[in-house]
Amino acid sequence: MPRPWSLIDFFLVILGGVVGVLVVLPIDALLGGGDLSLLLALTGQYMGNLLVLWLLARKREELGFAVVGSDSFYLGIGLLLQIALSVLFLPLTSLLFPDGGSAQEVTNAITGLESTPARLAAVVTAVVVAPITEELTFRGVLLKTLQNRGRRTIMIVTSLMFAAFHMLGLPPDQFLEAAAVVVPTIFLVGLVLAWITLRTGRLGPAIFIHSGYNLLAALVLLLPPELLEPIS
Repeated sequence: MPRPWSLIDFFLVILGGVVGVLVVLPIDALLGGGDLSLLLALTGQYMGNLLVLWLLARKREELGFAVVGSDSFYLGIGLLLQIALSVLFLPLTSLLFPDGGSAQEVTNAITGLESTPARLAAVVTAVVVAPITEELTFRGVLLKTLQNRGRRTIMIVTSLMFAAFHMLGLPPDQFLEAAAVVVPTIFLVGLVLAWITLRTGRLGPAIFIHSGYNLLAALVLLLPPELLEPIS
C-alpha cells in the first residue's frame, strides 16, 4: 500500500535541488561560466528536485499529476494573473526600484543572457520545467502532507512556503525592498494555484496557470538584447 507524503519528503525534494546546484558547480567552473552559469544552476536545481521526487514517488500515493487538453485554457488565466499583479504592485515596485530593475536577482540574470540558445533554454525552463517541478513540489508533495487540514490552512501554508522559497532568488543588496514586492505577489499566486488544485483535484490546471504566469517574462527573453537595455 502506498505511503502518505510527509514534510520530510518535502524537505528532501528541496534538498535535492540544493544538491543538484552543487553538482553542476564544478561543470560551470570547467566551462568558465558566462551565459551557461545560470542555466546550469537552474538545470541542476530542477533535475535534483525531480530526481528525488521520482525516487520517493515510487512508494508514495499519487500526487495528481494529470494533464488534459482543456487545461491549456488555464494558460490564459496565468497570463492575466501576471498582468493584474504587475499592475497592482507597479506603484510599490516603481517606488522601491526606480531604476527599473527586477525584484528577483534571477530575473535580472536571465534578462542579461546574450546568446540566442541560452535565451531559448531559459524560456523553456521558465515556461515548462519550472512550473512542472514547482507544482509537483508545492501543490503536490506539500499539499498532500496537509490534506487532513482545512482548505484555508492548506492554501495559506502552501502559499507561504511557496513565497519563502522564492526569497532565495532575491538580490542581497536590496533584499528587504525585493521581499516587499516578491513575497506578497508570490503569496497571492500561491493562493490561486492551491485553490485551483483543491478544486480540481489535479495538478494540470495549476501547471498551466503557473506556466502562463511565467510566459510574459519569458517572451521578453526572445527580444534582442539591445532592446532590453533601457528596461534593465
